[in-house]
Amino acid sequence: MVRNVWVAVAALAGGLLCGMPARAAEPRLTAALGDTVVKLIDVGPKVTRVVVDESTVFEDRESTLVSFVNAYTVQGRWMALLQTDTGAKDCPTRFRVLDLGAPKPSLSLPFGSCSDAAQVSTADNALTVSMPVPKDGGTAAWTYRDGRVARTR
Repeated sequence: MVRNVWVAVAALAGGLLCGMPARAAEPRLTAALGDTVVKLIDVGPKVTRVVVDESTVFEDRESTLVSFVNAYTVQGRWMALLQTDTGAKDCPTRFRVLDLGAPKPSLSLPFGSCSDAAQVSTADNALTVSMPVPKDGGTAAWTYRDGRVARTR
């Protein structure tokens, strides 16, 4: 009876106790940006890992979905725009910039007007993300430059 309990525990733990390798979560998205590989891996419900060249840069535990919007080059540096869907009625969408141009990849703080209609431009060594402001009908913009994101409009 005790032996059967240990076999069940080993199977639940990914098979490590009975000599089988644990299965890692498969990437939902894999993108090659220059010499760098970016992966989005769904580890569990509401848990997504952002992995760059096999190193975890960020683990999102709040969003229902993290998506890859597009990749851009700014002065020879790769940057990826990621969209996080929160599922909240008051602000369902936010964005983050994944900067691959530094010696260590980094992810910006979340930003946005809660709209998913982002327009991206690159100029003057910066990435600018503009989108409508749902509450007042205007347009807002955030600019990512030198590792920081700031509202510019």
